[in-house]
Amino acid sequence: MSLTEYRALFPITEEYAYLNHASIAPYSVPVARAMEDFIASRHQRGWLDGSRWEGRLEKVRGLIAQLIAADPGEIAFTTNTSHGLNIVATGIDWRDGDNLIGAETEFPANVYPWLNLRRLGVELRLVPARQGRILVEDIAALMDARTRLVALSFVEFATGFRNDLKTIGQLCRERGVYFCVDGIQGLGALELKVSQIPIDFLAAGGPKWLMGPIGTGFLYCRQALIEELIPARIGWWGVVDRDDYFRYDSPLRHDARRFEEGSLNFLGLHGLGASLELLLEAGISRIEERVLSLTDYLIAGLQERGYHITTPIASLQERSGIVCFHHPHYSVDDLEQRLRAARVVISRRGQVIRVSPHFYNDETDIDRLLDALPTRSA
Repeated sequence: MSLTEYRALFPITEEYAYLNHASIAPYSVPVARAMEDFIASRHQRGWLDGSRWEGRLEKVRGLIAQLIAADPGEIAFTTNTSHGLNIVATGIDWRDGDNLIGAETEFPANVYPWLNLRRLGVELRLVPARQGRILVEDIAALMDARTRLVALSFVEFATGFRNDLKTIGQLCRERGVYFCVDGIQGLGALELKVSQIPIDFLAAGGPKWLMGPIGTGFLYCRQALIEELIPARIGWWGVVDRDDYFRYDSPLRHDARRFEEGSLNFLGLHGLGASLELLLEAGISRIEERVLSLTDYLIAGLQERGYHITTPIASLQERSGIVCFHHPHYSVDDLEQRLRAARVVISRRGQVIRVSPHFYNDETDIDRLLDALPTRSA
């Protein structure tokens, strides 16, 4: 099936040029149907089909593992990216005087869990961005003997810069430092295999490039670290004998399910599973190629019209599905209003317009955006 054929599964294309997957993605037809099926079952049969739905959740866990080339036992379901990052932040045995390294361009979800560690005497050091880029040598320069962890995004949300996870992960592994990645702005659009990149923890949410429901997500924890990471919250769902209700001394599960303290978001996770099936069927490598092709087309059109691209674009390895721009003679307010009037869905981040197409978009969506923009040479 060609990628162009998947467009029919996204009814939103009939009315909008939806180029905002770095924010919240629309549902595909399979996602809506999966959630409708679950609602219908609960409505008509209560929990009589519960074992079937629980079994389906384990298939969803397997789909996540397939997406990132992990083992299903290394995957814990979460409610969002912040939830996963907080499991990591509260699970490390920190000592007063320890430090960790982040970046000044991070989304707040990948900042607040680490700032919360100040009460334990842990310092958060932020790497400065150089023209939107986070350099490996700047990360290394901030490391010392008390550095315990590096926390970075796969893709920076406000610039579209793709971090060099492999090199950073190797640096961390050489120095005995944990490497934690916020994957939400890349997974679903770009390939990432934890079997090939030394990542210790990877957290992501479902509603952006994975095109799943809000309130869904996952945490990958490398197998060797599962029992090293201390669960800050423990519940009946994460123990070995979950259904032995009067046994209160059951040990924690030996895989990442120990971090799932209570009943899960079945409705949302079934929707996420349908989206993962669609993405894996389309093929992540094909999706990445398509997304980068669309952003190439967008960048060329913007440059021809005198717009300034703030996303680092010199190296293909640093590119993602996000392109940010502005114009020297038009306000961001004006540009945003024009695009919305043309039913082109984008995000404004600070003083730039952020565009983020997915694989079912095509050049007509990009043309609609370009046609809506005023043109004036710089």
